[in-house]
Amino acid sequence: MRKSKNKVSKGSKQFIDSAILNDATYFDYLERLRKIALSMFEWVNLPSSMNAEYLEKTLFESGVACLLNTDKYGYINTNASTSGNINIYGLPTDIRCFSHDFEEERFVYHGFKNDKELSPDKLAVLIYNNLNKQPTATTLELFALRLYEAERSCDTNIKAQKFPLIILCDEKSRLTMENVFNQYDGNQPAIYGDKQNLDINDIKAIKTDAPFVADKLIDYKKEIWNEALTFLGINNIMVDKKERLVADEANSNNELINLNLQSYFAPRQKACEQFNELFGLTGEKAISVRLRSDLHNIIKNQSSVVNDYNTNINNEGGEDNG
Repeated sequence: MRKSKNKVSKGSKQFIDSAILNDATYFDYLERLRKIALSMFEWVNLPSSMNAEYLEKTLFESGVACLLNTDKYGYINTNASTSGNINIYGLPTDIRCFSHDFEEERFVYHGFKNDKELSPDKLAVLIYNNLNKQPTATTLELFALRLYEAERSCDTNIKAQKFPLIILCDEKSRLTMENVFNQYDGNQPAIYGDKQNLDINDIKAIKTDAPFVADKLIDYKKEIWNEALTFLGINNIMVDKKERLVADEANSNNELINLNLQSYFAPRQKACEQFNELFGLTGEKAISVRLRSDLHNIIKNQSSVVNDYNTNINNEGGEDNG
Protein backbone atom coordinates (compact mmCIF):
# COMPACT_ATOMS: atom_id res chain seq x y z
CA MET A 1 0.00 0.00 0.00
CA ARG A 2 1.29 3.43 -0.90
CA LYS A 3 -0.21 6.78 -0.05
CA SER A 4 -1.52 8.22 -3.29
CA LYS A 5 -0.25 11.51 -4.57
CA ASN A 6 -2.80 14.28 -4.11
CA LYS A 7 -4.14 15.98 -7.21
CA VAL A 8 -3.70 19.68 -6.54
CA SER A 9 -4.83 22.81 -8.27
CA LYS A 10 -2.00 24.85 -9.74
CA GLY A 11 -3.96 27.99 -8.94
CA SER A 12 -3.51 27.56 -5.19
CA LYS A 13 0.09 27.67 -3.97
CA GLN A 14 -0.99 27.25 -0.36
CA PHE A 15 -2.84 24.00 -1.20
CA ILE A 16 0.10 22.68 -3.21
CA ASP A 17 2.42 23.32 -0.28
CA SER A 18 0.05 21.44 2.05
CA ALA A 19 -0.17 18.47 -0.32
CA ILE A 20 3.61 18.27 -0.62
CA LEU A 21 3.97 18.46 3.16
CA ASN A 22 1.35 15.72 3.59
CA ASP A 23 3.28 13.30 1.37
CA ALA A 24 6.63 14.32 2.84
CA THR A 25 5.36 13.63 6.38
CA TYR A 26 4.00 10.20 5.46
CA PHE A 27 7.12 9.05 3.66
CA ASP A 28 9.36 10.47 6.38
CA TYR A 29 7.65 8.32 9.03
CA LEU A 30 7.71 5.31 6.72
CA GLU A 31 11.45 5.70 6.15
CA ARG A 32 12.11 6.07 9.87
CA LEU A 33 10.31 2.80 10.59
CA ARG A 34 11.90 1.09 7.58
CA LYS A 35 15.37 2.09 8.76
CA ILE A 36 14.73 0.55 12.17
CA ALA A 37 13.32 -2.68 10.72
CA LEU A 38 16.25 -3.15 8.35
CA SER A 39 18.80 -2.61 11.13
CA MET A 40 17.55 -5.19 13.64
CA PHE A 41 19.57 -8.24 12.55
CA GLU A 42 23.22 -8.89 11.82
CA TRP A 43 24.23 -11.78 9.58
CA VAL A 44 27.50 -13.42 10.59
CA ASN A 45 29.94 -15.27 8.33
CA LEU A 46 27.92 -14.79 5.16
CA PRO A 47 30.04 -15.69 2.11
CA SER A 48 31.38 -12.61 0.32
CA SER A 49 29.09 -13.32 -2.64
CA MET A 50 26.00 -12.91 -0.44
CA ASN A 51 24.50 -9.56 0.55
CA ALA A 52 22.92 -9.14 4.00
CA GLU A 53 21.41 -5.74 3.16
CA TYR A 54 19.63 -7.11 0.11
CA LEU A 55 18.49 -10.14 2.11
CA GLU A 56 16.86 -8.02 4.81
CA LYS A 57 15.33 -5.73 2.19
CA THR A 58 13.83 -8.74 0.40
CA LEU A 59 12.35 -10.11 3.63
CA PHE A 60 11.05 -6.65 4.57
CA GLU A 61 9.28 -6.10 1.25
CA SER A 62 8.30 -9.63 0.18
CA GLY A 63 8.30 -11.70 3.36
CA VAL A 64 10.33 -14.53 1.79
CA ALA A 65 13.78 -15.05 0.29
CA CYS A 66 16.03 -17.98 -0.56
CA LEU A 67 19.65 -18.98 -0.01
CA LEU A 68 21.36 -21.16 -2.59
CA ASN A 69 24.60 -22.08 -4.36
CA THR A 70 25.08 -21.41 -8.08
CA ASP A 71 27.73 -22.24 -10.66
CA LYS A 72 27.94 -18.64 -11.89
CA TYR A 73 27.95 -16.66 -8.64
CA GLY A 74 28.60 -19.17 -5.86
CA TYR A 75 26.50 -18.71 -2.71
CA ILE A 76 23.79 -16.06 -3.19
CA ASN A 77 20.53 -14.82 -1.69
CA THR A 78 17.59 -13.92 -3.93
CA ASN A 79 13.89 -13.20 -4.02
CA ALA A 80 11.62 -16.23 -3.99
CA SER A 81 8.28 -17.12 -5.51
CA THR A 82 6.70 -20.33 -4.29
CA SER A 83 4.72 -22.77 -6.41
CA GLY A 84 1.43 -24.44 -5.55
CA ASN A 85 3.03 -27.75 -4.49
CA ILE A 86 3.30 -28.33 -0.74
CA ASN A 87 4.68 -31.04 1.53
CA ILE A 88 3.12 -32.81 4.52
CA TYR A 89 3.48 -29.66 6.66
CA GLY A 90 1.94 -27.36 4.08
CA LEU A 91 5.29 -25.86 3.11
CA PRO A 92 6.30 -25.32 -0.54
CA THR A 93 8.36 -28.06 -2.18
CA ASP A 94 9.78 -26.01 -5.06
CA ILE A 95 10.40 -22.32 -5.68
CA ARG A 96 11.52 -19.87 -8.30
CA CYS A 97 14.66 -18.07 -7.18
CA PHE A 98 15.09 -14.74 -8.96
CA SER A 99 16.90 -11.43 -8.80
CA HIS A 100 17.90 -8.65 -11.21
CA ASP A 101 20.24 -10.87 -13.22
CA PHE A 102 19.26 -14.36 -12.13
CA GLU A 103 16.32 -16.76 -12.33
CA GLU A 104 16.22 -20.47 -11.60
CA GLU A 105 13.84 -23.14 -10.38
CA ARG A 106 14.91 -25.03 -7.25
CA PHE A 107 13.59 -27.64 -4.84
CA VAL A 108 13.19 -26.45 -1.24
CA TYR A 109 15.42 -28.07 1.35
CA HIS A 110 13.46 -29.16 4.45
CA GLY A 111 15.83 -31.82 5.78
CA PHE A 112 13.73 -34.77 4.62
CA LYS A 113 15.37 -37.99 3.51
CA ASN A 114 14.46 -37.39 -0.13
CA ASP A 115 15.94 -33.85 0.08
CA LYS A 116 19.31 -35.24 1.11
CA GLU A 117 19.31 -37.59 -1.85
CA LEU A 118 19.34 -34.58 -4.22
CA SER A 119 22.43 -32.60 -5.17
CA PRO A 120 22.79 -29.36 -3.16
CA ASP A 121 23.00 -27.50 -6.48
CA LYS A 122 19.36 -28.43 -7.12
CA LEU A 123 18.17 -27.22 -3.72
CA ALA A 124 17.60 -23.89 -2.00
CA VAL A 125 16.86 -22.86 1.57
CA LEU A 126 13.68 -20.85 2.01
CA ILE A 127 13.80 -18.12 4.63
CA TYR A 128 10.73 -16.33 5.96
CA ASN A 129 10.55 -12.84 7.44
CA ASN A 130 8.48 -13.99 10.41
CA LEU A 131 6.40 -16.90 11.64
CA ASN A 132 3.41 -15.52 9.73
CA LYS A 133 5.47 -15.59 6.52
CA GLN A 134 4.45 -11.98 5.89
CA PRO A 135 6.45 -8.88 4.87
CA THR A 136 7.06 -6.12 7.39
CA ALA A 137 6.42 -3.31 4.90
CA THR A 138 2.62 -3.60 4.70
CA THR A 139 2.08 -3.16 8.44
CA LEU A 140 4.62 -0.35 8.76
CA GLU A 141 2.86 1.50 5.96
CA LEU A 142 -0.30 1.45 8.07
CA PHE A 143 1.62 2.75 11.09
CA ALA A 144 3.20 5.48 8.94
CA LEU A 145 -0.26 6.51 7.73
CA ARG A 146 -1.56 6.84 11.30
CA LEU A 147 1.53 8.78 12.36
CA TYR A 148 1.14 11.07 9.36
CA GLU A 149 -2.52 11.72 10.19
CA ALA A 150 -1.66 12.53 13.81
CA GLU A 151 1.28 14.78 12.88
CA ARG A 152 -0.57 16.79 10.25
CA SER A 153 -3.68 17.05 12.43
CA CYS A 154 -1.44 18.41 15.17
CA ASP A 155 0.08 20.95 12.75
CA THR A 156 -3.36 22.04 11.61
CA ASN A 157 -4.64 22.39 15.16
CA ILE A 158 -1.66 24.53 16.17
CA LYS A 159 -2.18 26.65 13.07
CA ALA A 160 -5.82 27.09 14.00
CA GLN A 161 -4.76 28.66 17.31
CA LYS A 162 -2.82 31.27 15.38
CA PHE A 163 -5.48 31.84 12.72
CA PRO A 164 -8.89 31.11 14.31
CA LEU A 165 -10.68 32.87 11.47
CA ILE A 166 -12.26 32.21 8.09
CA ILE A 167 -11.93 35.34 5.95
CA LEU A 168 -14.72 36.18 3.50
CA CYS A 169 -14.06 38.47 0.53
CA ASP A 170 -14.99 38.81 -3.12
CA GLU A 171 -12.79 37.31 -5.85
CA LYS A 172 -11.25 40.64 -6.90
CA SER A 173 -9.97 41.16 -3.35
CA ARG A 174 -8.67 37.63 -2.92
CA LEU A 175 -5.07 38.29 -3.97
CA THR A 176 -4.92 41.32 -1.73
CA MET A 177 -6.21 39.30 1.21
CA GLU A 178 -3.74 36.49 0.51
CA ASN A 179 -0.90 39.02 0.65
CA VAL A 180 -2.23 40.38 3.91
CA PHE A 181 -2.56 36.86 5.31
CA ASN A 182 1.02 35.98 4.27
CA GLN A 183 2.28 39.00 6.20
CA TYR A 184 0.30 37.85 9.24
CA ASP A 185 1.51 34.27 8.78
CA GLY A 186 5.07 35.58 8.65
CA ASN A 187 4.67 37.26 12.06
CA GLN A 188 4.99 40.78 10.65
CA PRO A 189 4.76 43.38 13.45
CA ALA A 190 2.63 45.60 11.21
CA ILE A 191 0.53 44.90 8.12
CA TYR A 192 0.31 47.45 5.32
CA GLY A 193 -2.44 47.55 2.73
CA ASP A 194 -3.58 49.70 -0.17
CA LYS A 195 -6.65 51.61 1.00
CA GLN A 196 -7.94 51.78 -2.57
CA ASN A 197 -7.92 47.97 -2.92
CA LEU A 198 -8.60 47.07 0.69
CA ASP A 199 -11.97 48.23 1.96
CA ILE A 200 -12.44 47.20 5.55
CA ASN A 201 -16.22 47.23 5.08
CA ASP A 202 -16.00 44.48 2.45
CA ILE A 203 -14.11 42.11 4.73
CA LYS A 204 -15.91 39.62 6.94
CA ALA A 205 -14.41 36.97 9.19
CA ILE A 206 -15.92 33.90 10.81
CA LYS A 207 -14.36 32.71 14.06
CA THR A 208 -13.68 28.97 14.09
CA ASP A 209 -12.97 28.73 17.85
CA ALA A 210 -10.94 25.56 17.29
CA PRO A 211 -10.13 23.87 20.64
CA PHE A 212 -6.47 23.17 21.40
CA VAL A 213 -5.99 19.40 21.15
CA ALA A 214 -2.39 19.26 19.90
CA ASP A 215 -1.17 17.89 23.24
CA LYS A 216 -3.63 14.99 22.99
CA LEU A 217 -2.59 14.35 19.39
CA ILE A 218 1.06 14.21 20.45
CA ASP A 219 0.21 11.64 23.12
CA TYR A 220 -1.75 9.66 20.53
CA LYS A 221 1.20 9.81 18.13
CA LYS A 222 3.50 8.47 20.86
CA GLU A 223 1.13 5.55 21.40
CA ILE A 224 1.15 4.71 17.69
CA TRP A 225 4.95 4.96 17.56
CA ASN A 226 5.32 2.70 20.59
CA GLU A 227 2.88 0.22 19.11
CA ALA A 228 4.95 0.13 15.92
CA LEU A 229 8.13 -0.56 17.91
CA THR A 230 6.35 -3.30 19.86
CA PHE A 231 5.30 -4.85 16.55
CA LEU A 232 8.97 -4.91 15.54
CA GLY A 233 9.99 -6.40 18.88
CA ILE A 234 11.82 -3.35 20.23
CA ASN A 235 11.65 -2.16 23.81
CA ASN A 236 9.83 1.17 23.89
CA ILE A 237 8.69 1.89 27.43
CA MET A 238 8.42 5.68 27.61
CA VAL A 239 6.40 6.89 30.56
CA ASP A 240 5.46 10.56 30.97
CA LYS A 241 3.23 10.15 34.00
CA LYS A 242 4.70 11.03 37.37
CA GLU A 243 4.11 7.69 39.06
CA ARG A 244 6.49 4.86 38.17
CA LEU A 245 5.47 2.08 35.84
CA VAL A 246 4.48 -0.90 37.96
CA ALA A 247 6.40 -4.13 37.49
CA ASP A 248 3.41 -6.02 36.10
CA GLU A 249 2.93 -3.43 33.35
CA ALA A 250 6.61 -3.55 32.40
CA ASN A 251 6.69 -7.35 32.38
CA SER A 252 3.53 -7.51 30.27
CA ASN A 253 5.04 -5.14 27.72
CA ASN A 254 8.31 -7.09 27.62
CA GLU A 255 6.42 -10.33 27.10
CA LEU A 256 4.70 -8.96 24.01
CA ILE A 257 7.95 -7.48 22.70
CA ASN A 258 9.67 -10.83 23.28
CA LEU A 259 7.07 -12.78 21.31
CA ASN A 260 7.13 -10.32 18.40
CA LEU A 261 10.92 -10.37 18.29
CA GLN A 262 11.06 -14.15 18.33
CA SER A 263 8.63 -14.23 15.41
CA TYR A 264 11.29 -12.47 13.30
CA PHE A 265 14.34 -14.13 14.79
CA ALA A 266 13.28 -17.80 14.77
CA PRO A 267 12.79 -18.18 10.96
CA ARG A 268 16.16 -16.53 10.30
CA GLN A 269 17.88 -18.80 12.78
CA LYS A 270 16.17 -21.87 11.28
CA ALA A 271 17.30 -20.87 7.78
CA CYS A 272 20.90 -20.60 9.00
CA GLU A 273 20.72 -24.10 10.46
CA GLN A 274 19.32 -25.51 7.21
CA PHE A 275 21.88 -23.68 5.06
CA ASN A 276 24.78 -24.96 7.17
CA GLU A 277 23.37 -28.48 7.10
CA LEU A 278 22.74 -28.47 3.35
CA PHE A 279 26.19 -27.24 2.39
CA GLY A 280 28.15 -28.84 5.23
CA LEU A 281 29.29 -25.57 6.82
CA THR A 282 30.62 -25.94 10.36
CA GLY A 283 32.73 -24.00 12.82
CA GLU A 284 33.98 -20.65 11.54
CA LYS A 285 32.42 -21.26 8.13
CA ALA A 286 28.90 -21.69 9.48
CA ILE A 287 26.59 -18.72 8.97
CA SER A 288 24.43 -17.32 11.76
CA VAL A 289 22.22 -14.38 12.60
CA ARG A 290 22.10 -12.29 15.73
CA LEU A 291 20.30 -9.26 17.10
CA ARG A 292 22.05 -5.94 16.89
CA SER A 293 22.84 -3.78 19.91
CA ASP A 294 21.21 -4.84 23.17
CA LEU A 295 17.93 -6.10 21.75
CA HIS A 296 18.69 -9.58 23.05
CA ASN A 297 18.74 -8.25 26.63
CA ILE A 298 14.95 -7.91 26.69
CA ILE A 299 14.44 -11.53 25.75
CA LYS A 300 13.74 -13.95 28.57
CA ASN A 301 16.53 -16.41 29.23
CA GLN A 302 14.16 -19.28 29.87
CA SER A 303 13.60 -21.94 27.22
CA SER A 304 13.02 -20.11 23.95
CA VAL A 305 14.19 -20.09 20.37
CA VAL A 306 16.78 -17.44 21.24
CA ASN A 307 18.32 -19.18 24.23
CA ASP A 308 21.05 -20.68 22.05
CA TYR A 309 21.97 -17.22 20.86
CA ASN A 310 22.56 -15.93 24.39
CA THR A 311 24.56 -19.07 25.20
CA ASN A 312 26.78 -18.55 22.17
CA ILE A 313 27.41 -14.92 23.15
CA ASN A 314 28.61 -16.00 26.60
CA ASN A 315 30.78 -18.81 25.21
CA GLU A 316 32.46 -16.38 22.82
CA GLY A 317 33.39 -14.13 25.71
CA GLY A 318 30.81 -11.49 24.83
CA GLU A 319 29.40 -9.24 27.49
CA ASP A 320 25.97 -10.30 28.70
CA ASN A 321 24.04 -7.39 30.16
CA GLY A 322 20.81 -9.30 30.59
